[in-house]
Amino acid sequence: MNNNLGVILRARRREKGLTLVDLSKLSGLHTAHIGRIERGERFPTGRTLKKLAEPLGFSELELCKLAGFIPRDAADDRLDRFKKSVKKEIIETLVNLGERIDRL
Repeated sequence: MNNNLGVILRARRREKGLTLVDLSKLSGLHTAHIGRIERGERFPTGRTLKKLAEPLGFSELELCKLAGFIPRDAADDRLDRFKKSVKKEIIETLVNLGERIDRL
């Protein structure tokens, strides 16, 4: 099981601009329980992951893989590489567009 899961969940919550109270309301989980998971003091069950998935923008499958309940496979690695390459292309395109706009 992934010991970094709490760190990942906290980072995603913060990226989404959610407080523990916000996530508690959206997931139906107690703030103290979420806090313990984020600090690595507790490991979430599959049911808890299911409640956290949507508010944090994960699929249930993705969270189960991050938690180590379901093993990652070669397709996951290919998808990760594809996402990174597309992200790089989009950033380069936006930078070029910004430079063109600045020249106007």
